[in-house]
Amino acid sequence: MNITPRFVELPPLLIAGMRELLTHDPDAIPALWQKFGPHINNITHQTNAVAYGLCVHSSENKSGELYYMAGCEVREFTDLPADLSPLIVPANRYAVFTHEAHVSEIRNTIDYIFDRWLPTSGVKHKCQLVHFFERYAEDFDPAKGIGGTEIWLPVES
Repeated sequence: MNITPRFVELPPLLIAGMRELLTHDPDAIPALWQKFGPHINNITHQTNAVAYGLCVHSSENKSGELYYMAGCEVREFTDLPADLSPLIVPANRYAVFTHEAHVSEIRNTIDYIFDRWLPTSGVKHKCQLVHFFERYAEDFDPAKGIGGTEIWLPVES
């Protein structure tokens, strides 16, 4: 695997979604997407049908735990359904990697980014609120597990 990223300056993103503490349960993230799926295109103030899977540092404790959030971008947080949480993704520079395989293989792309690309890239991972996120384009087909998928890694020089 050899993926060359593009670099993007991203303004803050307002995300509304559902979140779960990351565990070693391989079914936890797919189950979260199953619960969140009906909200896509049905959230007040949603900007488009792009979906995000965010790996976020937990602010509830200092043990380094991460949670995963399935969400969509919104213009504002007013009138959110009770089962959705707000999250502001900070403005930052990102290295953006295209994931071309089936979504079940996304872990391979993430491992490549952190284990092979990052150590030799000349940039540093900017460890902030959002550890990294997945962006699922409007052409992503969740039933087939394929379509526009990217991994966005916050970086600094």
